[in-house]
Formats: sequence, structure tokens, C-alpha cells
Amino acid sequence: MDITCGQLTDFLFAKADARKIPLAGSFELTSRCTLDCKMCYVHRRSCDKAAAAQEKDASFWLDLATKARDAGMLILLLTGGEPMLRPDFDEIYRGCKKLGLLVSVNTNATLIDEDKLRLFCEYPPHKVSVTLYGASPETYGKLCGNASAYQKVIDSIYALKNSGVNLKLNYSITPDNVADIPAAVAFAKELDLPVVSTSYMFDPVRSGGEAYRLSPEAAARSKLDWQRNMLGDEELLRYLRADMPPEPKGEECSKRINCRAGLSTFWVTWKGEMTPCGMMSAPNIPITDFGSAWDAVRKARENIYLPAECSGCELQKKCDMCAAVSLGETGRSDGVPPYACLKAHEYARLCADFISRQ
Repeated sequence: MDITCGQLTDFLFAKADARKIPLAGSFELTSRCTLDCKMCYVHRRSCDKAAAAQEKDASFWLDLATKARDAGMLILLLTGGEPMLRPDFDEIYRGCKKLGLLVSVNTNATLIDEDKLRLFCEYPPHKVSVTLYGASPETYGKLCGNASAYQKVIDSIYALKNSGVNLKLNYSITPDNVADIPAAVAFAKELDLPVVSTSYMFDPVRSGGEAYRLSPEAAARSKLDWQRNMLGDEELLRYLRADMPPEPKGEECSKRINCRAGLSTFWVTWKGEMTPCGMMSAPNIPITDFGSAWDAVRKARENIYLPAECSGCELQKKCDMCAAVSLGETGRSDGVPPYACLKAHEYARLCADFISRQ
């Protein structure tokens, strides 16, 4: 029997979940970025000397990667901020690859140059995920504060693809780029690239300020609009008809966090603190050694509960609710997140209306 990559990944995570092995980690190398996106959850500018001074050096990250690998880590994401802002990014990336890890990179693609292309050709990444913030210089100017970045990003995407790098696009839907959805989808299809969108913007609990996002109702509409552009009406109709039957309502009860955060995955912030998930403001465990920090994160996970009211909701599959969402919106992992709840109900209504009109 042939086994797909997805099946193998699921098998490995199932084993890691059962044994509480840290199979996948994310290293947030920096909080600084070349762009100034309004919805960013860490949000430090590239020129922020105070933030740069707090960043851990390459030896910290490579030592951590070695110890994490020895504890069972196979999959590693290098992220930020913009991780390629660091002058020692190549050293960190190359060192992690030499450890035998499957290394992926999150980037806004503004710093891709010939040196980075050569690096990725010599040491191929498992995947490079580029966040596309719009489909025009005007949108990049409004959302990211840098109109000229748009063409650089587009050129970098073509260069990465032409170099044979395994490439994926991300698209974060905001008030400034919601109108660009059709063009963004068309661009991804033109290049035959996978693209993943999100219409839920987290509260910036790690950087302060207010969430920059659409209203819950508009976010729900944008989600359906994205799906219509990606799938077309006929395929979307088949998808929704299969997905629309409500889940049977169960008894409301408090449940522990049900994702892999702190079970087989972990996140290390740019300050060198371990947390179950990068979207959580707590717990943050200072790392003196990897094993102790991982044990502390696993134990902390046992005290993270989801909202009891949500456990019996028939819209669970359509809702963005998770411990990080609840924590961001209410200050508690077990608080019902009002924005996510409104968005889920509106999305369900829009889907039902779409089906009825076909």
C-alpha cells in the first residue's frame, strides 16, 4: 500500500502526541520586520535597536535546535518578524539543515536575493511560505506602509518558484486588502501555487494595541468570497453540502486544549521563551535548558481549558475558536470569544443562503 506524505505526517504526530515528544518547533528569530503591517502580532520595525539587542545569537538557536532534535524534533519553522533581517540567518538556517531537520521558513519575501536563492538551492528548505499582503503597490502602501515592496515581493515569488523551491503563499484578509481577493487568487492559480487564507486576525496580545481586522460579519463574507474565488460555485456547493450538516449538540463541559500546542509542538519567542503556541501571551517559560522548558510547557498545557459553552456548539467546525483565540479576546482560554462567535454564526448563515440560491 502506498503511503502519502500527509498520512506519514499524521502517523508521526499521532505517535508524538501519545508520547509527548516535541516533534515540531517554531523558532521566532526576531520580532523586527521590513514592513509595518497594521495587524502584526509582534510588530517591531527593522530599525528598532532595543528589540535587536534582546535577540538571541546564532549559538543560542543552534544549541537549542540540537537539543530539541535530540529530544525528538524533526520539523522546524524559522519565522519572525522577518527572519532574514538577521545578518546571521544563513548561519542559523544552514546549521539547522545540517542537523538533519526539515526546515521551513516564513517570510514576506522582501529580502530574497541571489545569496538567499543560492542558499536554498544548496540546502533546500522543506517549504518557504510567503505572505502576500495584497495585489498592488497601493494595497502594500496602505497595509504595510511600503508601496514599493509589492513589486519586490512578486519578483521574489517568481525567483523562488523558478529556483525549484517548495513554495506556498499565505494571505491575511484585512480591511485594506479584502478587495484584492480575486486578484490574489488569480495570481496563485497563474503560478500553480498553493495558497492559504485567513480572515481571522488575532488580537495583538504580544505587541499591545487593538486588532486591525474586518467586522465579524465582513470577515465571514470575505471567507466565503475567498472560497468562491478558489473553488468556483459548483465545487464550493459540493463542499458546503458535505460540510453543512450540524454536529449533534453534546453536553456542555470544560475540555482541555485539543490542538497539538504543548503536546507535540512548541514555539520559542524572539526573547528565548518557550510557549505552547506563538499566538498565546502566556505561559512563557524562560529557557535554561530545552528539556526543562519542554516539561514546563507540557505541564502548563494541562491547565489550559476551552470554553465549556463552546463544547456543545453545532458550529464548531466553522468557528475560529481555540485557546489562543479565547485568550486574546477575553483574557482567558476558557472565555467565549465574542468576535469569533459572531463570525461563525454569520458564516453559517451565508453558507446556508448560498446553498439555497443554487
